[in-house]
Amino acid sequence: MGAEKTSERGDDMTALEFIHKHQNDEDNGECLILPDGSVEEPLPSHIGRLVELTGMDAGALHGRMEKNMEPLFWLVEYTGCMSVWQTRVVAPTVPTGQQQAALEELHDAAFLAPKYLMQTPGQEYVESVYRAKKELGDR
Repeated sequence: MGAEKTSERGDDMTALEFIHKHQNDEDNGECLILPDGSVEEPLPSHIGRLVELTGMDAGALHGRMEKNMEPLFWLVEYTGCMSVWQTRVVAPTVPTGQQQAALEELHDAAFLAPKYLMQTPGQEYVESVYRAKKELGDR
């Protein structure tokens, strides 16, 4: 049972499909896990793909962030996506069960380092994203 494909680009896949596609890659763990548990390659980049997933202009989003905030953490909280590297995961403050299951599959397949770093945005990011969604009409 995998996650249903939801990407407009049509390149999202289940965690198992991602594992099979990248099992022989040297740096195989880099991906995004969407709230529904589907997995995508972060193209053109983690931040670039997260901006695309919002369906909004990057300038409009960056204008809503506080000046001292890291765009990656803000966009992860805004989109609800997990940004995954082999040694690090940046997750929203409340990841979904589907995301946790997909992350566990990647970990079990050795796509993540045994002691990878798990990071989540702080409360100031949660509040900033809440304000931005309210201003933007909670798109």
